[in-house]
Amino acid sequence: MKLITVEEHYDTDANISQFNQYSEVKNNNPRQDQLRPDLVDFSNKIAYMDKNGIDMQVISDAGNSPQVLPDQYAVSGAHNQNETLAENISKYPDRFAGLATLPANVPDKAAQELEYAVTKLGMKGGIISGSINGQFLDDPKFEAIFAAADKLGTTLYLHPGVISNDQKAMLYDSPAYSALGATMMAGAMWGWHMEAGIQVLRIITAGLLEKYPNVKLATGHWGEFIPMFVERIDGFSPIITDLPLKFSDYYRRQVYLSPSGMFTAPQMQLALTEMGADHIMWSEDFPYVQSGSTVREFLEQADVTDAQREAIAHGTAEKLFNL
Repeated sequence: MKLITVEEHYDTDANISQFNQYSEVKNNNPRQDQLRPDLVDFSNKIAYMDKNGIDMQVISDAGNSPQVLPDQYAVSGAHNQNETLAENISKYPDRFAGLATLPANVPDKAAQELEYAVTKLGMKGGIISGSINGQFLDDPKFEAIFAAADKLGTTLYLHPGVISNDQKAMLYDSPAYSALGATMMAGAMWGWHMEAGIQVLRIITAGLLEKYPNVKLATGHWGEFIPMFVERIDGFSPIITDLPLKFSDYYRRQVYLSPSGMFTAPQMQLALTEMGADHIMWSEDFPYVQSGSTVREFLEQADVTDAQREAIAHGTAEKLFNL
């Protein structure tokens, strides 16, 4: 079974330095220094992939990327990050593909960077992490990014990002448990996944997938809560939109899911029921998640048909990212 994982991450020493110096969004991963070799050194990635039967990774910079830097650093930072990623991919062209980092808060420049990265560097789409300085992508100011993705017929991977301090204070801080508990609840445990799902909910409800039918969206963590509520959302959508299709029609037409290392059978079956294997890919979230042999073994042993297994393992990713 050929295996492609699609939400896998990298960084560069230059970006790490710039992030530590200028970002107002602080790194909330206590293992960042420990993980640096697996983020920066692509030979480390190859060794891990070889050991665990992973044929290809689709690589991106997420979370601590130049996207969250002040605008004067974000544009050049994203461009430099994409150039470095392309250079690394060129050393292992059969093992890696890439998604472009986008300076999303400067939408015209983000659109230009997406077009450059796809047409000149061979990137397979772009990645946006979380809300953008507390703004969601349905705001008309961001439409240039969708227009560029539609023109290119490419994919925007909507990755979680660190939520705003105001969100964290209202929703997750509590005297009943520790500050660390609140940080984790607001982050990888719950909060940033809920926000990523809200991002998709707003994009579709705002009509962006109706207007831009060639855009594809990819989301991790089994769809960031959306699949569990698809029918519920459909029930309310006609009240608040006059779109010609149901929410679920756009969702099933233009959105793709992967597990991001959440190798859990009930969620997999829900995603399969709602989306079908032709909209599901595989992912580990390397190096933040390192499941070793489980990455392959879980899918090999999953209660799915052989055709579904092949689609999830590589077929869907190959079609979506033109691999």
